[in-house]
Amino acid sequence: MKGDLRKSQILDGAKKLIARNGYYQTHVEDILREVKIGKGTFYLYFKNKEDLFIAILERFLDEWEEVVLKVTAEPGHKDLQSYFQALITRSLYFFKQNKELCNIHLRIGPGISDVFEPYIERFEQKMLKYVADELQKGVQAGFFRKDMDIDVIANILVGALLRIAYYYFVVKKGKRNKPNIEHISEEFFKLITKGLQSPVMS
Repeated sequence: MKGDLRKSQILDGAKKLIARNGYYQTHVEDILREVKIGKGTFYLYFKNKEDLFIAILERFLDEWEEVVLKVTAEPGHKDLQSYFQALITRSLYFFKQNKELCNIHLRIGPGISDVFEPYIERFEQKMLKYVADELQKGVQAGFFRKDMDIDVIANILVGALLRIAYYYFVVKKGKRNKPNIEHISEEFFKLITKGLQSPVMS
């Protein structure tokens, strides 16, 4: 347990520095100072900075997945509309609460190295599969139109969601006008249903 806590502290410290300064501008020595540990302790958990960055990317996927699975498991959504809106809202709250990871994944990670690309792609593919599965459920329930191209729509929705997260929680971070997640979620859901809702449900 103590080892897990120490590893988590190193990841949190590195995440903060990399999100603020960039991957190449953050050195192992900076992380050691941030977390107040020696080199020996760092290398107990990570082979090098690259290994550490991979762990940060993997953590982002695991934490997002946990948030989404919680929504899926929650009882009490009376209809598909409240269920889908809850998925959008919970995902946006996750990005808001994980601004540093959001910054790393959406701005810093892509294009750094071929070594990292599979981890970034894995996250996007997980998101795409999850969204596609949920859209399929909506089609089967008669909530979404049956003629939709689920693969295309899933890519549009994931792209839009990531763009919203990037704009409000990375670009506009610290600005006076705080984003209202419930409002964003409602507008996002309205946009989806206008184009995707089955004529029977309209």
